[in-house]
Amino acid sequence: MIYDVAVVGIGMIGSAVLRHLSNAGVRAIGVGPDEPTKWAIHQGAFASHFDQARITRITDPDLIWGQLAQRSMARYHDLERYSGVSFHGAVGHLRVSPDPTEAGDNFYITAQNGRELSAQFVHLNQAELRTRFPYLNFAPAAEGLYEVGGAGYVDPRKLVAAQQVGAFLRGGAMIYDEVQAIEGTGPFKLRTRTGKIVEAKRVVLSMDGYTNFLLQPSLGRSLQFVIKQHSVVLAELDAAEQQRLANCPSLIWRLQGHPTLKSFYSTPPVKYPDGKVCFKIGGSPFTPPTMSTPQAFLDWFHSPGHADEIAALREVLLSALPDLNVKSWGSKPCVNTYTAHEYPYVDRIAAGIYVCTGGCGSAAKSSDEIGYMGALLAQHDEWRYDIPAHHFRAVYVN
Repeated sequence: MIYDVAVVGIGMIGSAVLRHLSNAGVRAIGVGPDEPTKWAIHQGAFASHFDQARITRITDPDLIWGQLAQRSMARYHDLERYSGVSFHGAVGHLRVSPDPTEAGDNFYITAQNGRELSAQFVHLNQAELRTRFPYLNFAPAAEGLYEVGGAGYVDPRKLVAAQQVGAFLRGGAMIYDEVQAIEGTGPFKLRTRTGKIVEAKRVVLSMDGYTNFLLQPSLGRSLQFVIKQHSVVLAELDAAEQQRLANCPSLIWRLQGHPTLKSFYSTPPVKYPDGKVCFKIGGSPFTPPTMSTPQAFLDWFHSPGHADEIAALREVLLSALPDLNVKSWGSKPCVNTYTAHEYPYVDRIAAGIYVCTGGCGSAAKSSDEIGYMGALLAQHDEWRYDIPAHHFRAVYVN
């Protein structure tokens, strides 16, 4: 069979591309690896969406990212109902600034964007923060933006599953395998790690940090990415702590004078595949290490993360929740792929070949809408989205 479109990479964005193409009646197939069964010895591709919780919210210091999130979140309920997969936890979201008047703080612009997008949020002063969230430790000049409605978190694994089920129900196909080469000029032949060949008239690349590993040998081009290593800490909670923090929102918290981290984010207690219920925290280091080679990806994903970042995250978590009783600590590596303009690349890069990738650390909540943009472009071979194309143009290394 020769498909109309093949989507290479079936993570959060790629699976959304596949579903939206299938919804439009396009004969589409997704090709990409499934989650490794033996993480420590796996020699293929990894993905950061093998996780249980990512923040979702509309309030954002960037209006375009806020719009993409708002449009994605508006579809969550229908996608859950249609696919039968529940992935959304509407527990609320709290953005905290220790002092919004400090230079460079984006608190007020975030509130302005939230009002422009009609997000459901309230502005809380320090006294109101302490009353509403007594288990959190706020600075004397702290202020918060507390968003409700659909804000909270999504389960990335389940969101991907919902997208794939939704695509399948509309006629989409799927192969769990890694594409190693793109051949021809249309129809294209995709050669996989296990020797399969998939033929398609058009191809969408949605492989995030792995994109250039296929693009450079197949097309002789490389996209401009900065691929940053980030560590995530998981704090296991016992039943009493789970109950005490049951109403905790997801958090984004700017730090003041910290030597390692500019800010941290966290998601409330959720159950992980090993049965542990964990509070997750990650952060924005001032100088995160970067990487660019396949071997560097393997080495990083085989590691537990960076010890200094892990220590800093544990410290700020216990500072923000001073009474937290942690049963056990864990950590894991994570990757954020940043584009040149810090919006996803959604563009035609050659006749019949498109990219829809580059999460920039912000794409989980917005992945459905980013996938919709990519599907529109691949279906019509022209820009039909209402946000101008130049925001999402592909930028090359040379």
